[in-house]
Amino acid sequence: MPPGLETPISVATLPNARCRVRTERDDGPYLVAYSGPYGILEFSVRPLGESNETAHLCIDAATDGEGMQHVVDLRSTTQPTEKMPPPPARARTSQARDGRTIPPLELDDCLGLDDEELFARGYPPRPSPDLAPAAFVAWCRFVSAPFTFVEPHLVPRPDLTHTYRSLSGRDRDRNVEPLSLRESNNWSGYQLMGNPGTYDYVYGSWNVPGGGAGPFNPYTYSSFWIGLDGAGTPDLIQAGTESDGIVDPSQTVPVCTSVYYAWTCFLPQQWAAQQLVNFPVRIGDAIQCSVMVAADLNSGPVMNGQFGSFNISNQTTGSYTRILTARGSTAVSGSQAEWIMERPTKQGGHSDLATYGTATMKYPLAETANPVKWVGYLDANNDQITMVNPDEIPLSTVAAVDRDTMQFTWHKYN
Repeated sequence: MPPGLETPISVATLPNARCRVRTERDDGPYLVAYSGPYGILEFSVRPLGESNETAHLCIDAATDGEGMQHVVDLRSTTQPTEKMPPPPARARTSQARDGRTIPPLELDDCLGLDDEELFARGYPPRPSPDLAPAAFVAWCRFVSAPFTFVEPHLVPRPDLTHTYRSLSGRDRDRNVEPLSLRESNNWSGYQLMGNPGTYDYVYGSWNVPGGGAGPFNPYTYSSFWIGLDGAGTPDLIQAGTESDGIVDPSQTVPVCTSVYYAWTCFLPQQWAAQQLVNFPVRIGDAIQCSVMVAADLNSGPVMNGQFGSFNISNQTTGSYTRILTARGSTAVSGSQAEWIMERPTKQGGHSDLATYGTATMKYPLAETANPVKWVGYLDANNDQITMVNPDEIPLSTVAAVDRDTMQFTWHKYN
């Protein structure tokens, strides 16, 4: 495979297996990934240099007392050989062999069907054509072609947690304007701030960022997500994509191995993120996502609803899924809506931030509950958040491009 470029790899293994993806060293860096109900494990590799030597990746798969090991041989070069040809080109699939095909909508139906009818037929939430026209056009592009509705298969990930927004030391001590310019040790992005009961729905669209690591930072993690609340509130309702990477510096030519997946989480009752193991994503995939408080599976936003509703579409694979999570006794504040790049918590501390280069969030919109209206991320009181390390050095920053776009930039691992 070509050096410096990311190549996706699929391995057939045990169904619903927890897999450790690692190098030959048992005590070396590893990533946790899941094979899903059909036993297909996906990850990516990016050699950091060129070499004629063969590198080896090991996969330890385990489920229900059964185990299996696989070895993948890699050679980082632009010159394939008969024994080590280039990876075969394969068409992307949703992996949802038992998914339900949803027929395309005509333009009249895109405009004419009410929200409950769209939900009942299996379509994702529709942005307002009048108040959010750019997001509505993106939604129309997705539903105007057949797509697969995927019944979600969720696996908890207690090894990696997504937490509330933490303030940097300087931000905790600051009592001067502008209060909207904030610093955090784990978040960067924009967060709309309001009174309790203001926001019940948030929407965003993005391409899955890369998840790179380096020889001196062998474990890295990053989470790109949208959500409600999380800054001084008891609740945090969020959904997004994960981009994680490892590098074993002991290899002759180090190889960055990355895993990508979609997830949801509803704090505080779900401290572990819920990975969608049958909804594969890769670097660059086009994602549309919404998070809301809802009354039931076919409900639109309802501030006093009993569920968190998560809707995720992968436009690249033509897949869509919807997850309901009961809120139980959690009091949903509804005072904030956000679009965030996070370095998640690993083993009780903030992880190193994966190198994502730049990442763009499109159509960052929220809906207010009373009165019902759509607002953009620049249309209301907001915090612009920079992720910093304990020395107040930026790790990830965000900037407004225009009313429909914000751009994130990676600066440092830690």
